[in-house]
Amino acid sequence: MVKLLLFICFLIAIYAAWIVFFKMDKARDQLQHWHKKFKSQQDAFEQANPEQRQPREILVDAYELQLFDDVAQLFFKAPVQLMDRQQAEQLQQKWLSKMPMQTNTLIRKMDLGEWSIYWNFYDQSLEYYVGRYGIFYTHVDRHGQEHKREYRLDVKQADCA
Repeated sequence: MVKLLLFICFLIAIYAAWIVFFKMDKARDQLQHWHKKFKSQQDAFEQANPEQRQPREILVDAYELQLFDDVAQLFFKAPVQLMDRQQAEQLQQKWLSKMPMQTNTLIRKMDLGEWSIYWNFYDQSLEYYVGRYGIFYTHVDRHGQEHKREYRLDVKQADCA
């Protein structure tokens, strides 16, 4: 009787394996069929519309690039030494309202109470970073040059002798 039950279990296992194999084979065939169909449609579309293959160029007005740099210069000249993260959003909005419309911004919170406000406009960026050792400004202008300013805090460190 035990042999009969084991034989039936063996047949069920073989049948289940056959079903799984059959479904995998069928799915592979369908995938190949859809891949060929998609590839032929894509080739037909590319032949019908060859001008759409070229990447689009992003046009930015020169005055917007200049505006971002001017706002960054004003930011560097302003005596901003804000250490409190609670006021970061107000500072972010104050300067964002002066920047070009397509400017992106982000307030990042990091470890050890450090945080930064980051503004970017295409290839230009401005960052206000508050860390344990001071406040750091970094600006990359439209020519790709990096400008930095820092206000260091006097931090007493314990001797590790």
